[in-house]
Amino acid sequence: MLILTSEASERACTERDPHALATVWSALAASRARPSIFLTPEWLSVARAHDPNTALTLAVGESGIIAASRGADGTVRFGGGDLTDEHDILAAAGTERQVAEAFARWLAANAARVDLEFVPEDVPTLDVVAETLGAAGFTVERSRQVTAPRLPLNGDFDAYVQSLDKKERHELRRKMRRLESAGAARFRFASDAERPAVLDRFFALHRLSRGDKAEFMTEANEHFFRDIAEALAPLGRLRLGVVSLDGADVAVLFAFAYAGTLALYNAAYDPGLASLSIGIASHAWAIRAATLEGGFHTYDLLRGDEPYKYDLGAKDLWLERLVAVRA
Repeated sequence: MLILTSEASERACTERDPHALATVWSALAASRARPSIFLTPEWLSVARAHDPNTALTLAVGESGIIAASRGADGTVRFGGGDLTDEHDILAAAGTERQVAEAFARWLAANAARVDLEFVPEDVPTLDVVAETLGAAGFTVERSRQVTAPRLPLNGDFDAYVQSLDKKERHELRRKMRRLESAGAARFRFASDAERPAVLDRFFALHRLSRGDKAEFMTEANEHFFRDIAEALAPLGRLRLGVVSLDGADVAVLFAFAYAGTLALYNAAYDPGLASLSIGIASHAWAIRAATLEGGFHTYDLLRGDEPYKYDLGAKDLWLERLVAVRA
């Protein structure tokens, strides 16, 4: 619990011990208008351990928390590194602008260069930071960075399929039938007991891939994935979706379940089955399983504009970047 000392302290952004903020941090993350797994203390604890920058945890009274970092060159960023798909401040409902203002004033006083990446365009954070740092004499550049498509789930898979455009609907059904006709195909979310073997299969499938996918799964990134799985599984927030064909696991979706959202973080497929459209069929089955499980209102495909996301009916949510340098 944070101690209130004065009205001024409630408006000030001060550095704090993250462990002392764990309870209020979890509450602020869960109460955000659009909660994100990437802003929870459990995610950031792991992500920061893999981030070479120096962690900074800032608090604004009991109203807000900012996970930030400072690089070797002095640049202040949000904390969690490049493998954290979404960044933002955390603020109690109705205080978003006030917390952003406190953070911006702290940046103006404590940073010569600021680089805030992957911030959703539907929050006021970058508006406030840009205005405050501009007034403080910084040169500010702001741009759309990448999209993070997502689609609504209404608890009925047939209704979801029917909501797609005629062409998308036809193609999705055709691709699901193609995989189903290739053999005994099924989808499941892995149990806790299966998790170690399924994770091993996930990394093995990555190593079978070509191009960017194969290059992405370095030894360091594998360690990150294993650490995230270990941290989130006991909380019920990890979902490993598995497609099997004739008894062999041929696709693994690495996803998170948090506050009604199933977020697809990464996936690996048997490249020898590409002709069966195993990728998009796997997503369709995951969506169907999520609707059957219940409690999910969103399927979040996270960063990237790959065509299959739009074939599934996803709509863009843009993430933005702000770079500011003291003049």
